[in-house]
Amino acid sequence: MSTSAHPFLIRHSVMNKPMRRDVFVYLSGPITAVNGWTIERNIRAASMVYYDLLNRGIPAFCPHSSAFDPRAFADVPYDVWLEYDCAVIDRCTHLLMLPRWEQSQGAMREKAYAEAHGKRIILSHIELLTDLGMI
Repeated sequence: MSTSAHPFLIRHSVMNKPMRRDVFVYLSGPITAVNGWTIERNIRAASMVYYDLLNRGIPAFCPHSSAFDPRAFADVPYDVWLEYDCAVIDRCTHLLMLPRWEQSQGAMREKAYAEAHGKRIILSHIELLTDLGMI
């Protein structure tokens, strides 16, 4: 995924805004390998959105960062990760559904949890930027 393929993604040298205090976004999308996407590719796709949000001054939590260490899923059971994710979602204002979230059982669980707890669900990066008055 390049920034040319996604014109709303910005390079860090283009914009660096003060971090907002009124919002905290949870990024929800596939991590594990499925349908031809590797873990590394899923992490990279999520990281690009994460870094873009940070450069725009939007604090976010990217659970994909936990997958950088290959031991993460061997040393910590899946259910513990989901409980951890819910604890973080409790502290977030928005849940941003990343592309292909429907292919992830974890993302679907996160979405259901966030909906049940009154969190704002956003279905695309550009929708989030619009919702926050960024574009």
